[in-house]
Amino acid sequence: MVAGPPDRLSWFVAMLVVGFIAAVGRPQAIGPIQVSASGIIQIAAIPLLGPVGAALVASLPVLVDRNEALKRVFNVSQRVLYVTAGSLAYTLSGGQVLAPHPEDLPLGALAAQMAVAALTAAVVNSFLLAGVLQISSDGSLRVIVTTLLRQVLASYASYALAAYVLVILWAPAGMGWASTVFFLPSLFVIHWGLQQYAVEWATRHQMLRPFVLALDQRHPGAAEEARLAAGAATAIATSLALTPQAIDEITTAAQIRDVGKLALDGAPEAIVRRDHAAATRTVLGSITFLEEPLLLVAAHHERVDGQGGPHGLGGDQIPLGARVVAVADLWARVVGEGSDRATAVGRCEELAGTALDAACVAALRRSLERDQLPAVEAS
Repeated sequence: MVAGPPDRLSWFVAMLVVGFIAAVGRPQAIGPIQVSASGIIQIAAIPLLGPVGAALVASLPVLVDRNEALKRVFNVSQRVLYVTAGSLAYTLSGGQVLAPHPEDLPLGALAAQMAVAALTAAVVNSFLLAGVLQISSDGSLRVIVTTLLRQVLASYASYALAAYVLVILWAPAGMGWASTVFFLPSLFVIHWGLQQYAVEWATRHQMLRPFVLALDQRHPGAAEEARLAAGAATAIATSLALTPQAIDEITTAAQIRDVGKLALDGAPEAIVRRDHAAATRTVLGSITFLEEPLLLVAAHHERVDGQGGPHGLGGDQIPLGARVVAVADLWARVVGEGSDRATAVGRCEELAGTALDAACVAALRRSLERDQLPAVEAS
């Protein structure tokens, strides 16, 4: 077998190099979620290098990225905190810093200890991210933490499995730093897979753009109004601390809410106004990933007082996403007619509790105060 030099500095340098290589593949955005392969290296460094070495491997690559200085400082602090917490959990669960060719190492126990480290790191990371989101959105910290944990735990479970394989090759199998030669191709494959999934996600949403542009040809200004509505819907849903999947569905629904007008071209205005939400399914119903957004579009002209359509639903009978889209729709329309953002929020507040959901309108007001609503683009 190929063994690495016994000097631990060589282990640290090798892990740091792999960490930098992993950092080159920047996190992939899949909707509002970013996923990176760097977490694998961070978890593997805990049993191989100990808490200090693991914290350095996790944080040093961040110092040379292209983010602004304040964001780099936050990212470094974040990584040091959750990796240190993971290292402490690893130690408390009986884990030890591994030596080359460790004798009688119980691999099952090592797997459990690394799982505890990964779980702890995931929880601490979730709370750190939740604190930032809570400050920016004024949403419920409990809801935000719960939502983040569902996303982060899944990522860290895969990180722990891949890290365990790397650690086994590195120490018990006696390959040392040479194990990175075998692991790097896997790292590139993982990053490539994440990149392909992110591209697929972006492509699915880019498919909707031609429909909005076609609507803009028939109804000038529709594309800008769709952008405003989508931005407002994102801000409102984020302020309500909804899940990333729900935010994505609501944003999509706001973007395509008027596309049904394409199927009603030439119909009387009253018919267009009444039927365009339902007609959106006629235009886009064959696109499978739009099933939930289309349900929200169909209900976004319902009113909380039960006087809307098409079914006369009221209050909580209306899906929350549809209530968000209704507020975003009115706000975007008022802004599109020439009012400023604050005036448009005031218009929505006049209808809170009757046509519009009061909690969604309050979230719109918070978004305005935090400058999270989109601005009108110069034509």
